[in-house]
Amino acid sequence: MLKSNKHINYLYKKVKSNLIGFKDKIEIHFKTRNKKGAGDDDLYYQINNWRSFSEKVRKKNKPLLLKLNSYPQSILIAGCQRSGTTMLSRIITQSEGMVNFWTELDDELDAALILSGIRPYQSDGRHCFQTTYVNECVNEYYDLLHGDMGHKLIWVLRNPYSVVYSMLYNWEDFALNELFQFCGVQAINNMNQSASGNRRRISRLEKACFSYNAKTSQVFALKEGIKTNRLMIIDYENLVKNRSAILPEVYQFINLPYQNEYADQISDTKLFKHKTLSARERDAIEKICMPVYQQTQRITDHS
Repeated sequence: MLKSNKHINYLYKKVKSNLIGFKDKIEIHFKTRNKKGAGDDDLYYQINNWRSFSEKVRKKNKPLLLKLNSYPQSILIAGCQRSGTTMLSRIITQSEGMVNFWTELDDELDAALILSGIRPYQSDGRHCFQTTYVNECVNEYYDLLHGDMGHKLIWVLRNPYSVVYSMLYNWEDFALNELFQFCGVQAINNMNQSASGNRRRISRLEKACFSYNAKTSQVFALKEGIKTNRLMIIDYENLVKNRSAILPEVYQFINLPYQNEYADQISDTKLFKHKTLSARERDAIEKICMPVYQQTQRITDHS
């Protein structure tokens, strides 16, 4: 009964937080509309998906974390795409003491629009931003995390079988092609040139594998360049399997009170989807990606 009451109380707080956040979003929406005019060709209203964000922000070389310091003590969740960063950022955002800034767009696109200064947004309190989209602009992290604003970065690792499976079977071409263009292409350049100098076609499987390697490998430089008390590296599988032990340590790292109910939002149902990979796909992942993943395991904060 006690556990049930605690769970109900947690759900109540979660709904209350979402309603407050929704109220703030409505106010921001109408204030912006009134200021600019309903017919104004405002950049914020031109971006409603990652393709338009790429065209109007990323490819214009605009800083992706321009406004981060407007939100002191922010928690950033990053890592290779499809590594469980959405799950963790949602748990933290809906925790007591955090601000929920989500709109009808996807969570990470909301964060991208706010942090790049495209979406007008003001709010006190702590925020958790999912920033896997930063990709080739990884260098933006360093000055921001070494500043005096108290930001912290949690980098999530995940085994390449699950990540590549998700890239191949849960992603449209645009998402994979963009990640490959901005991260993976350098990793494959050396092997993409034949003896005659002609370039061969790159398969989706290769794009996924080399994108995984390039994005995952960013953690090595981050480990060297960011203070220990500002960076935490965790493994998704370890978090899922040992949630009652690891999740409280995550909350200790971000200086946020922990409640046992938070771990109830972690499910192990997605751990085994990669079992349906073909033998050819598994062999490629084993050869290309596993050496990188095994190296990252030596620098995680949990063995």
